[in-house]
Amino acid sequence: MPVRNGLLVKLTTLDGVEGWGEAWCNFPPRGNLSRLFLIEDVIAPMLLGRKLDRFDQCRPVLERDLGRLARHTGEPGPFAHCFAAIDTALADIAARAQGRPLASFLADAPGGEISVYASTPDVSRLEASIGEVLADGHVATKLKIGFDRATDMSLLRRFRDLAGGQLAVMADANQNWCLSEAKEAVAALAEFDLGFIEEPIAADAPQDQWAELTAVSPIPIAAGENITSALAFRDYTHLGGLTVLQPDVAKWGGVSGTYAVGSEIHAAGRTCAMHYMGTAIGLAASAHVLAAVGGTGPLELDANPNPLRTELGEIDLGVTNGKMQLPGGEGIGFVPDPEALKRFKVAQADVH
Repeated sequence: MPVRNGLLVKLTTLDGVEGWGEAWCNFPPRGNLSRLFLIEDVIAPMLLGRKLDRFDQCRPVLERDLGRLARHTGEPGPFAHCFAAIDTALADIAARAQGRPLASFLADAPGGEISVYASTPDVSRLEASIGEVLADGHVATKLKIGFDRATDMSLLRRFRDLAGGQLAVMADANQNWCLSEAKEAVAALAEFDLGFIEEPIAADAPQDQWAELTAVSPIPIAAGENITSALAFRDYTHLGGLTVLQPDVAKWGGVSGTYAVGSEIHAAGRTCAMHYMGTAIGLAASAHVLAAVGGTGPLELDANPNPLRTELGEIDLGVTNGKMQLPGGEGIGFVPDPEALKRFKVAQADVH
């Protein structure tokens, strides 16, 4: 990612309750602008004056009414990202209207802290990165692999030697292998006792390929950031044999979708490990959803500099022994600082 993007959505009810959401737009470099125009020109006018009895009623209606356009234009992803932002903002509104944190709005007696892991530290300075991750309180990290086999093996061996058993490790292959290559890779990587390997094959590979891979892999297989329906999550869980599933509040489903599939994942005895690589808005929402789902699954916490995560407003990202406290307060527990918004803003649209 040559730049850090963000698209934030603020919705306001007629009685003045505000809520915030975020749409995924990490790539291309100005992907946030395309989603801004999509919301301004197409989606937002459909929301004006709409009455909802429940916050989770809106996204399915948008998916139904605009699904044909999303398919026609070949842009189901951007539409889903915008719907997710709106869903999260509505969930934030619903929890704030009741004066409750989002996690306790969604579920009874959620925990006050969640497990996290440090995602994709800079391996060009591996020893320093490991020291920083440990100093930040982490007990686990995820490394990017999926290059040539020798490079992958060398990286993981260096990590193992330098970390000295102080950090559990997962790996992300970013859909880089075909099925036969993935089978060979997971066999070769078994020696590293990986917590999981993420997206070793194409996210849209046939379900029987996922099942064939999970059946022979000595490493738990993970996926989810590119799964875009509740039905597909069930298929990946039960037909594809995945043991670690990674819903993303900004890519599909928002709060209502990821909470629903996360609860099903947990009930099926699998691990719900929330995927996230964006701003503080989506991170705060992800933390609350994971706490409401329950279980031991971790939340992805980017180990790289991102001012849209750390400088957008007050949010406590402190980690102790691999745990992070939920953002406190009502709703998602985070509201961007107006001055920070001015400083980072590249475009804005107001629809009334």
